[in-house]
Amino acid sequence: MHQHCDEVENQLNSSNVGTRFLLQHADGLRKESQSVTTKQLLAKAFLHRFTLSDVEVQALTNREVQVNHDLFSAINHCHQIRLDCAVLLAGDTTQTQTTQTAGLDIMQSTSKYLDKAYEKVARWTMLECRNGLIKVDDSQTEVSLLMKKAINCLKSRPQMLEETISILTTSRSTSLLNLFLDALTRGGPSGLPRPIELNAHDPIRYVGDMLAWVHQVMASEHEFLESLFNVKSTGKRRMMGESRVFASAQSDHKSEEDKIITVNSEVEDWDRVLKLLDRNLEGCTRPLKIRVLQTIKSQESSLVAYQLTSLLEFYKTTMAATIGPDSKLTNTLIEITTEAYGTVYSLLRALSMQLISSLEPPPADLSVPIGLNESMANLKEIMSIYEASLEDYPMEKSFGRVLDLVIDPMLELVEKMAEMLSRKLDQLIFCVNCLEHVQNTLGDFEFTKLSSKKVKLRLEENLTSLIQEHFKYLLNISGLQPVLEAIENKDPETPLSRVKNGDSKSITKASEDFEKFLIDLDPINSAELSLIRSTRLRSKVHRQGLNLIYQAYETLWDQVNNKSNRFEFVSMILIRSKDEVNTLIG
Repeated sequence: MHQHCDEVENQLNSSNVGTRFLLQHADGLRKESQSVTTKQLLAKAFLHRFTLSDVEVQALTNREVQVNHDLFSAINHCHQIRLDCAVLLAGDTTQTQTTQTAGLDIMQSTSKYLDKAYEKVARWTMLECRNGLIKVDDSQTEVSLLMKKAINCLKSRPQMLEETISILTTSRSTSLLNLFLDALTRGGPSGLPRPIELNAHDPIRYVGDMLAWVHQVMASEHEFLESLFNVKSTGKRRMMGESRVFASAQSDHKSEEDKIITVNSEVEDWDRVLKLLDRNLEGCTRPLKIRVLQTIKSQESSLVAYQLTSLLEFYKTTMAATIGPDSKLTNTLIEITTEAYGTVYSLLRALSMQLISSLEPPPADLSVPIGLNESMANLKEIMSIYEASLEDYPMEKSFGRVLDLVIDPMLELVEKMAEMLSRKLDQLIFCVNCLEHVQNTLGDFEFTKLSSKKVKLRLEENLTSLIQEHFKYLLNISGLQPVLEAIENKDPETPLSRVKNGDSKSITKASEDFEKFLIDLDPINSAELSLIRSTRLRSKVHRQGLNLIYQAYETLWDQVNNKSNRFEFVSMILIRSKDEVNTLIG
């Protein structure tokens, strides 16, 4: 039994020795198989990551394959391959010569593919710009996704993008010009809306329709370009001068570096949109400028000219907020508006000079003359336009120039017309009536304060002179004038009772005449002042004149009761005491 067991054990050991090589060889083959499988997987992964499929190559290089979304996917894949390859080449310093050669070959082949792809995209985009995007209408404000991708793709090739944009600008500028000329002369389809030039007889509507058309087209063109370059604002309305906030810059999921890159890119796109918008509308500026200037310069009414100026100010401010203050369209509107202001000033100056050069005597009732009345009515309309503009938009020109061109000549007109009257009292009444009318026209506006102050001072000067003139009239009819002249002219050392017209008899006679004056006196109104148009001013002048009469009587009373004047029977000389006179005069 032991012998047999030893034999079996010897045979087993012999078998183990014989099969050990086979087992080692099989293990080596298994490991080699695993290595080959791993290399095969790596090769497949490498090829998938660093090579393009046949379909992608055809999309990139074959002109017969139309531009579609697959082309842009292939371009993106090609860019990704180049990025990965660049990382691969730069990341490992122990690469073999074969690896470096493969990487360089990949970079070279993808570069050729991209060049052909960009040429293909550029040709297609230029063709679309010549044909598909040349029509300007409401349906063109939204651009196809394919066109957006093409424009975005060409941003990597600035020269190709500029060529494309140049073609687009030329096409759309010509199209917009033709549309504007059609709107002016032909109108819309089937004649509706009617041609703008049919309203040339109505300057406000004519100019307003042209500006409104340009503004509407500018808005739709702006939307089209925003859609073309795929730029969007937050939707929140910006105030004038406020920086635009981009929607992509508001994402909190991006790194600060990504945000900066994105915002800078969109800022460039916005600048490009505004420049293209200006270039697209450039063709419309010349016919607009010619027609608006022709309309302005043909005006004979300063009011209509100022209405046109206000209209231009509104559209200039509105359009500048969209297209920018330095655009050609904005500069054209600034130039037209400046010319409009010049026309307004010329018309106001000519109207004033015409009134001054053709003077007529004041009306018999000393009322406001027709020329001044019309001039103030015209100024009032202009002021209402200016006041309304302050609420909606700031008009750049100061209103002081308008006031100077109207108020100063009108004050000169009033003075020259007043000099044609013989009586001083009539001159003053006429001036007061005219100045009070001018003062009422100017009102309490903030922008008329300086002119209103100037007119008010002139009015107060004339009122002061008128009060003195009315006092002289009252003094003459009251009978006190001879006695007061005697008081003023006498020698201080000579008693009043010894002076001509200052003796008791003369004063008693004057007192009797003054008593009759008081009996007939109307303390509220005076027939001599009936031509003053303002009840308030008429009452003021009469009241101030009566106050001066009281002061004159008070002087006489004091002189009579002054013992140095040597009057006898003082109580018998004057009929009324000064307090009684004060009460009667009221």
